[in-house]
Amino acid sequence: MVSDHLSWSGNASNRYPDLLPVPYTAEALDHFAGQVSLVQDRLGRTILVENPSRYLAFVGDTMSEADFLHDLCRRTGCGLLLDINNIEVSATNLGLEAAAMVDAIDPALVGEVHLAGHAREDHEHGPLLIDDHGSKVSPVTWHLFERFLLRSGPVPVLIEWDTNVPDFPDLLAEAQVADAVMKRVARLRQSLRSYPHAVA
Repeated sequence: MVSDHLSWSGNASNRYPDLLPVPYTAEALDHFAGQVSLVQDRLGRTILVENPSRYLAFVGDTMSEADFLHDLCRRTGCGLLLDINNIEVSATNLGLEAAAMVDAIDPALVGEVHLAGHAREDHEHGPLLIDDHGSKVSPVTWHLFERFLLRSGPVPVLIEWDTNVPDFPDLLAEAQVADAVMKRVARLRQSLRSYPHAVA
């Protein structure tokens, strides 16, 4: 799978070593639809676009993240790489509801899921989460992952750990947690199919 972040990192004269947030506006959607189409045409294949970690929102935003991503997929035929840690980070930093953000994503568009850990800073105005891929997946992200799988069914999953990388057994333990969650959800989905009236 080929993927890239929904972000920007430069302009005509400057480049920045970061993934900067995109305004969720019709103008930005037009731009990114053109860029995604250009990449797909050059590669001769569809790509996945990853939802970003956000530390601020633009005053001029006119649509939600889910609506922006869905419209981008509709216009270009691309899919989504759903980073569930990024949803926890963005929701916490922007005062949004993480579960509602996960529920707003159309599972049919998601080609891959990413999980990761993050750093937390506590400030007077509230916590700031930093997407550093340097720790275990948080309990909140695990919960959101399970919540999404209940709607989506099985999808390819990648756990990212890029900084403060621990010994291999610790990495393997994280993969085993992901495997256990997927198996538990698969059993639950099968039970619901077998006994559709079991849950009110």
